[in-house]
Amino acid sequence: MMKATVRLSLVATLLAIAAPIHSQELGQITFPTSGAPAAQAAFLEGVKNLHSFQFDEAAVAFQRAHKTDPNFAMAYWGEAMSHNHPLWAQQDTEAAKKILEKIAPTLDARVAKVKTPKEKAFLQAIDPLYYSPGDKLARDNAYSNAMAAMYAQWPEDHEVATWYALSLLGTVRPADRGFRRQALAASIVEKVYKDNPKHPGAAHFIIHAFDDPDHAPLALPAARAYAGIAPSAAHALHMPSHIFVQRGMWEDVRTSNTAAYKAAADLNARMKLAEGREDFHTLGWLTYANLMLGNINEAKQNVESAKLAADRNAGNRGVRDGYLGMRARVILETGQWEKIALEPATPAAADPAHANMPGMATAGYSGSNTWIFIAGYSAAKLGDFATADRAEMMLRQAREKAEAGPNANALSGKPVAIMEKQIAALSKFGRGQRDDALRLAKEAMEIELTLGAPSGPPDPIKPAPEFYGEMLIEAGRNTEAIAALELSLQRTPNRVPSVTAMARARATGTAMQ
Repeated sequence: MMKATVRLSLVATLLAIAAPIHSQELGQITFPTSGAPAAQAAFLEGVKNLHSFQFDEAAVAFQRAHKTDPNFAMAYWGEAMSHNHPLWAQQDTEAAKKILEKIAPTLDARVAKVKTPKEKAFLQAIDPLYYSPGDKLARDNAYSNAMAAMYAQWPEDHEVATWYALSLLGTVRPADRGFRRQALAASIVEKVYKDNPKHPGAAHFIIHAFDDPDHAPLALPAARAYAGIAPSAAHALHMPSHIFVQRGMWEDVRTSNTAAYKAAADLNARMKLAEGREDFHTLGWLTYANLMLGNINEAKQNVESAKLAADRNAGNRGVRDGYLGMRARVILETGQWEKIALEPATPAAADPAHANMPGMATAGYSGSNTWIFIAGYSAAKLGDFATADRAEMMLRQAREKAEAGPNANALSGKPVAIMEKQIAALSKFGRGQRDDALRLAKEAMEIELTLGAPSGPPDPIKPAPEFYGEMLIEAGRNTEAIAALELSLQRTPNRVPSVTAMARARATGTAMQ
């Protein structure tokens, strides 16, 4: 009964958010500064928006604050922070520098203009984030070290603690192993959350710290609460679904992203923001939730909404790729195979600058490679092995390019290698070369198992352990299939195709005994 009551409470909260919001509800924080009292409200609004990754709204609030008090150094600090997106490893360095240099041209001069030791420390800590040498990771590490020193000096300050926790999460990269930084960040913000259950950053960063199948149960209370803490923030409405996906709670994923998509679209209209950011991110998750629930018509309507946005933004490659990723997901999950061009029409004035905007990677879709994959997959299912072979070749070329690129790392090429092997396996299986097909499918699974579990819908879109398990069932090797599907469900809990395949493997195995 308690579980049902909590779920109904969440649904009521999120659906109520669908109504127009006339005042900003972003949570509660305490962040005293030496700025003019008249500027403090706008400053606090900006910080709370930053805590919910509402970067555009944050920048506007901080601009109001330093317009009210041109000597308010922390307002410039906040606006500069709106140009750093720590969990996406993105930063507009030059824009942030221009803002900071409105205070004064050098760090020493900037520090001299603030009145309190803590404000001086905040300005000193942000400096390496934008001015230190090295790549983004080097700057993130330098900033986190500076925030660690602040936390050591002011361990009871909620804002110092929260910004330090976020800085730790900002040093994590997909190829990293271990959980030490995430655990430390979680321990810090959990204390803040206990002291102040309305703190938006504390709830938000608990979710990010525990965003994997093993730790997601620890974040469920924060996930349940976050949308109600900051209902005016579209990202706050979406973030609980990170935990819901890791728990396979598809109705909650759908409810969360229904509200988040509307809020993001409303934000775009209100602030005249480009389509394809938070709106596409939430729409991609909503599509996946509808597919897992069997709401196929709703999922297709979601894709149609994405197509209309792509048509409205013909020069935006990121929007185009986001739409194609959602369409690929629907084709895969419904099994409604069709003949698909390997290279969809590219917008005549495609703008690569939009391809990596925050939220543009809708649910982890990798743009054109995902489209090549679904075209080859669908072709193999239809017996068009020539097209499937061309798709495999194109994916191999994409993998080799990624592996040889200037920014290659331990992950480079692995997601594409998985898709490449899956297409090859499907083609060989269809041609009757079952041993080779199973070998390739197993190799794809082994590659995927070296990667972390997905933070959201699967990426690549066909989980390799599930693919291998389904192929083993077709080969009549049900015991091995069950083992592969168990691995799949550990990485993507309650994923419906894996659950269905597991039931099939067990039923078939029992019938054969």
